[in-house]
Amino acid sequence: MKKIIAGIVSLVASYGMVYYLVMPTLANYPRLYRVAQRFEYTDEALWLFIFLSLWLFYWQWEQRKMWNIYLYLFYSCYILLLFIMLFTKARLYHSFNLNPFELYLNNSQQVSELILNTGYFIPLGFLYGFRATKVEAVVIALVTILGIETIQYVFYIGTFDIWDIITNFLGCMIGYFLCQKVRTRISG
Repeated sequence: MKKIIAGIVSLVASYGMVYYLVMPTLANYPRLYRVAQRFEYTDEALWLFIFLSLWLFYWQWEQRKMWNIYLYLFYSCYILLLFIMLFTKARLYHSFNLNPFELYLNNSQQVSELILNTGYFIPLGFLYGFRATKVEAVVIALVTILGIETIQYVFYIGTFDIWDIITNFLGCMIGYFLCQKVRTRISG
């Protein structure tokens, strides 16, 4: 019965994430939205991916075991989606912001982007948690995020923004600590 309830919760959570957070945010990036709409069932594919990821994660949580096949499949899809989100969002867009006081949360789109910028990197931090110490995870996360921001800026496909760095790093650290919690549950 718990698995059925977890499935329903996963279904509702994934539906809400896709249709109230991800797709409205994608609509603000015409190039990325066109890329997403090339595949007729993008919404449903994202929804299914998030639903299965959450539900299967719950099963593993209950069994106190992580399945290797789950990790391989999840991270294969995740890395592809992360690449698309980071590097196809804009064309010939170039901006630089290192002012931490320049945070605009004037509308729901900006709040959604802040939440998504954190959420996108939680799985990456979780991945770092499998092998890295806390200090190593911090260094690897910062180097990765600075590399991504630099690539976006240098190739005119995004911004080098302090708030992207802060929120992405926060996501990595949330993921790292979630992984530590999962590892403690599995081993204990």
